[in-house]
Amino acid sequence: MVGILEGSKSQCPRLGNIVGRIVAGALILMSCSPVFAQLKESDIDTLLTTALTETQNIPVNACVSMPNPGVKLPGNTETASLMYPSGDIRKDVAALIDAGLITVKFNSGEGASALAVFKAKAAGTDSSTSPNVALSYVELTPLGNKFYRYDDPKSGHLPQGLYGANRFCAHIQYGGVEKYMKPLKNPYDDNPHLVSWVNFKWKLDQHKTPWLNNAVLKEQLSIYSDKDSWSRSGILIELNDDKWELGNEPYTIRW
Repeated sequence: MVGILEGSKSQCPRLGNIVGRIVAGALILMSCSPVFAQLKESDIDTLLTTALTETQNIPVNACVSMPNPGVKLPGNTETASLMYPSGDIRKDVAALIDAGLITVKFNSGEGASALAVFKAKAAGTDSSTSPNVALSYVELTPLGNKFYRYDDPKSGHLPQGLYGANRFCAHIQYGGVEKYMKPLKNPYDDNPHLVSWVNFKWKLDQHKTPWLNNAVLKEQLSIYSDKDSWSRSGILIELNDDKWELGNEPYTIRW
């Protein structure tokens, strides 16, 4: 029995080597397929030049946000989230108003907080028993609507449109690809697509984003530029029906 057990142990490294060779071989075969030859830097340029004109695809650090998560605008938000404890309007909220992105009807009503409604909805309970708080109605202006996007919590299992980030995203200039990963498919997940992680350059487009002239809003942006004045981000592209495109949550590495 001891001999059998020892013999079994001695086979484990060999089995591991065999599995490793199979996986490596599969990746080699994949890398030799015509699909890999189809992904060129010019194709990525074409894709990102178009995709980055859409607000939902802008890097989040080129966006400013309302102070707290809440309902999708237009809608009610807690007055307390828009004010300092002193009762003065928050500087960032005042800047959004001054830049012509939103209008606010302060203390226009009462009701449960956005967080209370969100928690009740997630738990399948009634939020009507939650304490009432002062609410203010926030509306998008025509200008604000051009830059607006709403980001729900990441998990698709949570209620949507109730407690997400209300953002205003600047237009950006695309500066080209710095490098990209050879397309691969991880055999250990359920993503059916080949993917490539792309590092690209971008900068704010001041000319197309008039609210960048507001110093308070511009200071809110988390922009880190190198000496060449370009910022860098990474984005995931996926091969879907023989066409390269942005997948779901493209700024998240999805294998």
